[in-house]
Amino acid sequence: MPPCEEFPTKGLEGAPSNDIGWHFGTPVPNTKGNIVCKLCGKVVKGGITRFKEHIAHKTGNVATCPNVTGVIRESMMNILKESKTKKIDKKRRKDEFLSQLREDEDEHEEFIDEVSAIRQATQESIQSQHEWHRREEFRRSTGGWNNIYEERRSSHGSAREYHRERTSKSIPKVGQGVKLPTPYEISDVYLESEYQRVRDWVNGLKTHWKELGATLMCDDASSVRSRDAEFYYSLLDLVVEEIGESYIVQIVTNNEAAMKAAGKKLMLKRKHLYWTSCAAHYLDLCLEDIGKKPSVAKVLDEAKKVTCFIYNHIWTVDLMKKYTQGKQILRPALTRFATHFIQLEEITRQKQGLREMFNSKEFKESKWGQQKSRPAYEAKKIWKKTNDLIKVYEPLVKVLRLVDSDEKPTMGFIYEAVDRAKRAIQQDCRYFTEYEKIIDNRWNFMHSDLHSAGYFLNPQFQFGVEHSENVLIETLEGTRSVIERLEPSLDTQVRMVNQLLLFRDKHETFGTPQAQRA
Repeated sequence: MPPCEEFPTKGLEGAPSNDIGWHFGTPVPNTKGNIVCKLCGKVVKGGITRFKEHIAHKTGNVATCPNVTGVIRESMMNILKESKTKKIDKKRRKDEFLSQLREDEDEHEEFIDEVSAIRQATQESIQSQHEWHRREEFRRSTGGWNNIYEERRSSHGSAREYHRERTSKSIPKVGQGVKLPTPYEISDVYLESEYQRVRDWVNGLKTHWKELGATLMCDDASSVRSRDAEFYYSLLDLVVEEIGESYIVQIVTNNEAAMKAAGKKLMLKRKHLYWTSCAAHYLDLCLEDIGKKPSVAKVLDEAKKVTCFIYNHIWTVDLMKKYTQGKQILRPALTRFATHFIQLEEITRQKQGLREMFNSKEFKESKWGQQKSRPAYEAKKIWKKTNDLIKVYEPLVKVLRLVDSDEKPTMGFIYEAVDRAKRAIQQDCRYFTEYEKIIDNRWNFMHSDLHSAGYFLNPQFQFGVEHSENVLIETLEGTRSVIERLEPSLDTQVRMVNQLLLFRDKHETFGTPQAQRA
């Protein structure tokens, strides 16, 4: 790694290319275009140019690196600007050359009458539309548009399934002789029909939203001057109006203060929906807060030094793999701060192989083995301190994997999963109270009545585990609040609450052997 205030002038030896960017990032094994930042640990997708935008703080396409120095950031931005100028100049010279070629073309080239060309294009378009309708009939006859919810696929994966079905079933014949569509057909015929198809698909989903409700999930906003609470509120309110308030159960955003303020304001206007903060972001913030503790930050910094040293040189990476049986100590995780802790875990897990590597004759006789600030010393310090720290972060990362999974809806499991993580930390960690305060502070910010209702209505927890009195009271009251907010009819609210009590006490049909077995 270059000194923190110097910028490299040539490529890194042993890197995938001579690009300057490889001084600051390492390719993620077995992936295409994914690069791990050596400065902050973030995994950037999209190749070396996108990664250099991360270093240069060029906004719009990628998150910026929080640890880069001003000198390196400005130097990288200058490189990006120079590269863009060169591309523009190259395109201009190419256009001038092609223009000159066109002017010098043989004047005896066959002339195509403009009216004839338009007539021919029109006929081709009509034929193409007929062919499209024939393909539609084929698709319908082969069942290429079955309802994804009736087939019990996850709603999260429905878009991927939709694309896969279309590409595999909607075109009955391909191969030699098939005529490519014209630009007119693509922009005016196919684009319009595809837009209508997706619109019909979404409208079909609305029938399920009416019965089951829908969650509106918000990503980051881009190309805006001000991201304050009023902007987010107006944006969310507009989308709710477009979809229909009666369909939406909750809106999920990250935990940014402006987002929370916008969500709370929207709940005041829209009386029958919830704002909920993103569970994955909540857990990442927990890990961030834990990582800010001086004792923890010191260990994470030592782990980063060891990782950066090894991955800065192809020779040391190869030597590490030799002693760890091909295992890596750097692998991407679900979130930025989870990556830091998993990096620490891998250094601990590969302790034996790393120790053998640092003690090997090959390493000791190399130029790195003779340096005063030896990474072996840093690694030894890590191994003495990591046990308690891993016992804290590992339960939280398990919850993070749960909420980021596509396997099942997680609303009915978050409440119990967070509680179970706290119990695991309390049982295994000597300094539990310090970490419990961090987790509870973030949970109080993120917790929603929907989490309580999910827990209460989940038979796995209602009948399968022992609860404390506090849990029973909190989850029942939370469920009542959800019913009151989502159901406008007071009579229906009363019937639903009565059924809740029958469910809790296993009375009437809830008490039958069949119901309890199910």
